[in-house]
Amino acid sequence: MAKATWEGRECDVRVDSDLEANWSVSILSGEYDPVSLIKRPAAPIIIKLRANSRWLALDAGLRTLKAQGKISDYSIEPRPAEEIAAEAAEKARRAASRVVGAKAAAEEEEAE
Repeated sequence: MAKATWEGRECDVRVDSDLEANWSVSILSGEYDPVSLIKRPAAPIIIKLRANSRWLALDAGLRTLKAQGKISDYSIEPRPAEEIAAEAAEKARRAASRVVGAKAAAEEEEAE
């Protein structure tokens, strides 16, 4: 569970996927809109960004909001081990495909 400190209050953080790799990170104050006639939540701080996973979007969004001075601090859980392993496997797959492509190009040059 991620938490952010906004105006001295600890607030919940929500991460939503907009489209494929587009994410929305929202800081929810837990307060209610004081001018509204109906009881509805106050406007959150929202940042939209692109990331390969939910955790990466959360990390980048909170870092950016802190750098902009919109929040004073944040805490998130460590990155899941499955996600790290999946990223390493994807990097290895890309490296292997580059090697295979380079070998095919070299063999093509030798044939000419």
